[in-house]
Amino acid sequence: MRPVTGIKILGFRLGVISLAVYWITLFLGTHWPAGVEIAPDISDKVKHFGGYFGLATLCCYVTSSPGNDRRATARRFLGVIAFLTVYGCIDELTQAFSPGRTPDVLDVLADIAGTVSAVGVYLVGKHYFAQRAYARLERNQS
Repeated sequence: MRPVTGIKILGFRLGVISLAVYWITLFLGTHWPAGVEIAPDISDKVKHFGGYFGLATLCCYVTSSPGNDRRATARRFLGVIAFLTVYGCIDELTQAFSPGRTPDVLDVLADIAGTVSAVGVYLVGKHYFAQRAYARLERNQS
């Protein structure tokens, strides 16, 4: 069975397509005019945290770095955090142009918290599954 990362649609990896669709949806959701609710009735900060958690997870998934180069791997994940932090700031500032919306520093902090949490969970999960694969390889060789 092919891994998900190898699946292509119209020449684009499925992960990249998922990221693009998710990012467009997130952008539209954060710039939708105030008063028109299309999401569940939960805290705005929870929505920002969850939205950027998903965005960061997909960014981690579609980017790559050499497996044996720790410095390149650190740059990759710090780059995801830095890029999404800057994007979160720009995203908040541009909400001022949407009717009824105002920029909020706490929303940016929720975006950053979601991004950093996602990168952390991604790294822990990646390490866990790598250890399981290594243990399985060891068992098969014995």
